[in-house]
Amino acid sequence: DYQKSTSRRLDTTVQIRLDKAKDPELLSAMRQAGINTLAIGFESPIEEELKAMNKHIKSEDMLALTKTFHKFGFLIHGMFIFGYPVKEGVNFIMSARQRVERFRNFIKKAKIDTIQVLLPGPLPGTELRHRLAMQNRIYLTQDVGWEYYDGNFPLFEPDEPMSAEEMQASIRKIMGKFYQFKYMFMIGFNIFSFSALIFYLHNIKSGWRRWYRPWRNHLIRFGGWIIIRQWTSRFKKDKFPQKLQKAKEHLKK
Repeated sequence: DYQKSTSRRLDTTVQIRLDKAKDPELLSAMRQAGINTLAIGFESPIEEELKAMNKHIKSEDMLALTKTFHKFGFLIHGMFIFGYPVKEGVNFIMSARQRVERFRNFIKKAKIDTIQVLLPGPLPGTELRHRLAMQNRIYLTQDVGWEYYDGNFPLFEPDEPMSAEEMQASIRKIMGKFYQFKYMFMIGFNIFSFSALIFYLHNIKSGWRRWYRPWRNHLIRFGGWIIIRQWTSRFKKDKFPQKLQKAKEHLKK
């Protein structure tokens, strides 16, 4: 009603569960309400990690549900957690390199528009913190303080054979592959190809969507490259590597 009365089209982002893709009536209503982007917590494409998070879903099901969201015209922002520790007794070994490839392949197959990859945060009062504390794997806050609990730093000893350094480097590898400098040139290509919309005069709305999505994604991916460079520069000036080494030594005592 607001959009009709003001003749303004809303452009809204909401966070939603994957299983809502099974409700076409809801998705249609969301599109009519001006919701264009969905932020979805995929968490991980690795089923052993999903089970540890008590997520009762498989990676192939996540791909199918994501495809449904795309059919309704939604842009997808995927949120992931890299290196979530599996529960004790689970026979699962995967190197950091293999995990990175699994994440990259899933993101590519799902055709996710934008991504965010963070590390697990064992916050006070959570099952994860209790489990890791019982295993003596959490770094002391006197070494790795609360200021590092933002999802960008390793806060505990990860599952073997990964090291904490590998785990942190992995999220930069995933996002560094996704957000690249090359998208600056692709933005220019999108601008020059805008004239191609004339071929969609019979359906301007469809033509606009075909043009807008890659232009928007390339713009964000180039911007993401700038942000990652700035973060990396600040990280190099930080003393976290030394603090991490001390934290590891204290765990061994």
